Amino acid sequence: MIRQLTLYVLISILFVAAGCSSRTIGNHETMEQPDESLINTYWKLMKLDGAPVIAKENFREAHMVLHQDASRLAGATGCNTLMGSYQVENEHITFNQVATTKRACPAPQMETERNFLAALKQANAWRVEGARLVLSGDNNEPLASFEAVHLY
Repeated sequence: MIRQLTLYVLISILFVAAGCSSRTIGNHETMEQPDESLINTYWKLMKLDGAPVIAKENFREAHMVLHQDASRLAGATGCNTLMGSYQVENEHITFNQVATTKRACPAPQMETERNFLAALKQANAWRVEGARLVLSGDNNEPLASFEAVHLY
């Protein structure tokens, strides 16, 4: 009787231990990160036309937030404040009435701003892969890549 009870306890411990473990492949967990939400996420601009975007000291980093209320676009270009509206239908996106403040900045920030605004104007498709947002133009050509940033 004690032998059977001991056997049941050992088997129970093995089941509990197996249920608490996680499978790994290499040193990476098999579970992927869930996709971030397109809406109400702070998207930091990482690449424009495949080139990395470097945030400059003493300037706001280039980013955007697509607010749900009134389909409002807000953010910064790396130089000026960005505002406008957007429309999303399935995987298609358009940006409308995009405007910025008119502060003058050094040439590199102004170039980032011009390219960022051009990418928003040309964008017609989007996809989110984990914590990454890609805006694409015609022929599914990537125009801009963003990374989700959690502010709190």
